[in-house]
Amino acid sequence: MMNNKLYKKLVIAMMITTISAVAAASAADTTASVRPVDLAQAESIQARAKAEQQEIKAEKAQQRKAARAEAKAKKAADAVRPVDITPELREELAQKIADDAAKSAEKAADKRAKNQEIDPVIVIGRVPTNGTVDLNLPKTVQMALDYNRDIKNSQYALKKAEYAINQARALKMPVVDYKYNMNRTGGPAIYSTSNAYTNKLEVNIPLYTGGSVEGQIATAKLGKTNAQEDILRVEQATKYSAIQGYYGLLAYQELQGVYHEAVDNLQGHLDNVQAQYNVGTKAKVDVLSSDVSLANAKTTAITADNNVAIAESNLNNILGLPLETKLNLADHQLPFDTYNISLQEAMDYAMKYRPEVLQAAIAVQQAEEAINIAGAADKPQVAITGTNGWSDKSFPGIDANTRNWTVGAGVTYRFYDGGATKAKVNQAKQDLLVARETEQKTREAVQLEVKQAYLNIRSAAQKVEETQTVVDQARENYRIQNIRYQAGVGINLDVLDAQLSLNQAQVNHIQALYDYNVGIAKLEQVMGVDVESGVIHPSLTATTYRG
Repeated sequence: MMNNKLYKKLVIAMMITTISAVAAASAADTTASVRPVDLAQAESIQARAKAEQQEIKAEKAQQRKAARAEAKAKKAADAVRPVDITPELREELAQKIADDAAKSAEKAADKRAKNQEIDPVIVIGRVPTNGTVDLNLPKTVQMALDYNRDIKNSQYALKKAEYAINQARALKMPVVDYKYNMNRTGGPAIYSTSNAYTNKLEVNIPLYTGGSVEGQIATAKLGKTNAQEDILRVEQATKYSAIQGYYGLLAYQELQGVYHEAVDNLQGHLDNVQAQYNVGTKAKVDVLSSDVSLANAKTTAITADNNVAIAESNLNNILGLPLETKLNLADHQLPFDTYNISLQEAMDYAMKYRPEVLQAAIAVQQAEEAINIAGAADKPQVAITGTNGWSDKSFPGIDANTRNWTVGAGVTYRFYDGGATKAKVNQAKQDLLVARETEQKTREAVQLEVKQAYLNIRSAAQKVEETQTVVDQARENYRIQNIRYQAGVGINLDVLDAQLSLNQAQVNHIQALYDYNVGIAKLEQVMGVDVESGVIHPSLTATTYRG
């Protein structure tokens, strides 16, 4: 049966064809017969209708499939949807955490007060809020070392390493165990219930463990040495951070002075231009360009003020002071002290004293000890044991007449373990290779750091000398351009350009001084220089901040 839609389309097509044919015939010949329907056109219409129907079916099927997938996804999401954390619940959780922390702190404080102990954790706020602290570089470094939490964590790690040595040594000490058993037994017969109480002391003294205990003790001692080196590493990083913060604040303060000086210069120049414009000797364009330059200078000065505030807060954070603390620096300009050391001397010192280099060497030794520990399982284990026991039917079970004791020595030797020990030894050998490769990699990385730091210092020193000359020239050029303009032989643009050149020269000079001084601190850090003495070599010239 033909589809209804298709049938309607076919009928309409036939009607249109008929009407068109009749109209054409009427215009040409009123006696002409009606033209029949074009069957090929009808077949084309039927094919298009069939294709349209299939397209509609496919679209509906796709919509049903998408709806089923969406419903399935929604169901899965509803099944695993977490409980919403509302603002009220968040507030409740935050308050609970704060209350629990306060209670815990109060309990700990009472316990310390009872035992007359001091809390080792330093809390920020060693000076009153909005207080003032006078600083020079040595004091800055020392305050950072006294406060730094990473250093304190390293000190805790050292204590932990010392306890690990005691734990390893305990493996060689006698082990004394006491056992007490209490049993009650019974059966179906009358009066068959009885009690049994036993007491037993057991002592085990290891005589030989195949080198396992000795290896663990040696490894623990190396761990302590590693922890000591880690303290030095963190101290050196802290010292560098403190020096960087100190010189950073000092540099920003100098830049602040440069930009405020530029504002004063441009304000004076604008006043002069305005006065000359008022008497008709200068054009309005000079006033406008000078005013724009002054506005830009003021914007830059505001940024400089903000940079000083940020640098001050950063240094307060390094020193563990409240962020609002006002810092008065003893220095007012970045120093340029002589620092004489050769690249080879710096390399040799780093290879000998850099904590990371020594820690990498310690890791190699620990890997070697791990091989011996793993191989100890293939060696005999010798121990002495002794027991002393009592038993009785009444509590507590100590009847001298039932006392029994034993003393003996034993040897344990494992002939075969399926290759487990051999596999452990082989694994330990691979760990040794890894440790050795890491040691060489560390040495190479340290050498690269030393050379980079050394070259950066030399480059910064050259820039300091060059930029100082440029600053002097730029200042003189600004003075000359001002005189020329006031005399009427110069133009306003020359004055403004001279001021910009002076600003840039001063900024470059301050940046070079900062890079030089911080570069020295960086070189000492990558060399592994001791933070307290700061001594590198007796023949070398020390910088002023090393006491």
